Amino acid sequence: MRWQWVTRKILSSYALLFLFALSINASSLDESRLWLPVKYHPYYLDLKESALAAEKLEVCTEVLRGTLDREQSKPERPIYRILCRRPDGLSYNEMVDGLTKKTLTTIVRENTEPTEQELEEKRRISEQIKQGFRIACEEEFNRKTEFMINLTLQTAHDTEPVYFDEKTAIFITEFDAKGISGEKLKYRSQCEVGEGQPVRLSIKPRK
Repeated sequence: MRWQWVTRKILSSYALLFLFALSINASSLDESRLWLPVKYHPYYLDLKESALAAEKLEVCTEVLRGTLDREQSKPERPIYRILCRRPDGLSYNEMVDGLTKKTLTTIVRENTEPTEQELEEKRRISEQIKQGFRIACEEEFNRKTEFMINLTLQTAHDTEPVYFDEKTAIFITEFDAKGISGEKLKYRSQCEVGEGQPVRLSIKPRK
């Protein structure tokens, strides 16, 4: 029984070594490109892990060089400067936190689905913004058509905008009026309104 236990332990150790070797071979990192001054050699494994972390980024297609950034580093928090090649062939420095192995240069976006409550809050805010734009356009419309005779709306003011992106909106309003001689006139107004911008409303005849 003792020998069986020892055999299992040996086999388990070999399995771990095999998996470790596979993980190293899976990376294309050239360790000869990693360099540290002699007195910083104890940080080598941290540097390697930081280079591997940079290599996993989509924007970093190849690690060209890696070293300790002595200007930004502190004794309790080393910062590594990893020179990367981008997909377009240009190079750039990826700064990596030696403690967390997280990049300080490239924003890594996490794919997290918003909750129903967050979506509802977003819709509510969006509707408030839209309503504010709608009211601003309605006020400008009333100001410009104040002296028109027998004005009749063909499009309600509370209609949806033809364009809306929470920063700008465009509303189209069709309406009729009467001329001085009593003839029926048809118009279309277009109102463009934006955050921090004056309301622009134009009125043109429609067929």
